[in-house]
Amino acid sequence: MTGDEAVREGVRAGAQAARRLAELGVCTLEPGLGDAEFDRIEAEYGIVFAPDHRGFLAAGLPVGRAAPPEEGESPRNPWPDWRDGDPELIRERLGRPVEELLFSVEHGWWLPGGRWGPRPADPAEAVAAARAALSSVPALIPLYSHRYLASGTGLGAGSGTEAGVAHGRPVLSVVGADTIHYGRDLAEWVEQEFGDPDPGKRWPQPAARERVPFWSVLAG
Repeated sequence: MTGDEAVREGVRAGAQAARRLAELGVCTLEPGLGDAEFDRIEAEYGIVFAPDHRGFLAAGLPVGRAAPPEEGESPRNPWPDWRDGDPELIRERLGRPVEELLFSVEHGWWLPGGRWGPRPADPAEAVAAARAALSSVPALIPLYSHRYLASGTGLGAGSGTEAGVAHGRPVLSVVGADTIHYGRDLAEWVEQEFGDPDPGKRWPQPAARERVPFWSVLAG
């Protein structure tokens, strides 16, 4: 598959997942983002939406819950409002995966397997070393609550495209150092998050070529 074909397939897959989300009626949807809006958002926040994420948001923009939060549920809107949201809040959400991971480092966590070398004894030095190591990992773009998709420039070699941009990215659930795959792609994530899946079903893990550098290592 050529790069252009992979992009078109990614956009199609994202749009299909958005249609399923609309069918489930679990969020308030506004008209999808247009090309000029994508250009503005990517320039303002220094991000690149992967084709499937772009297709998802172009088909319909989720901006809030369809019903008030249930008892015990956070009142905070889980959906990032890319059109009219507070830019500072969006920047905070974009930085949250790294900042929460650094908080974990400050309190004793360190990447296993020796990939970062030995942990400095001083917590401040450990945080500085981790921050330097994390400067080169793919950016995560908020999708819903603490679910994320990798930026459109982050898959490893062999992703099937000419420029490292592919559809079928796994959805990642990230809270500090606690990271799991929450769907091999957007369609699977919609069913896991909002559908009525069999609680005993074992969801397959993403294929090796679809794993996100660094973040999928944390997910195992």
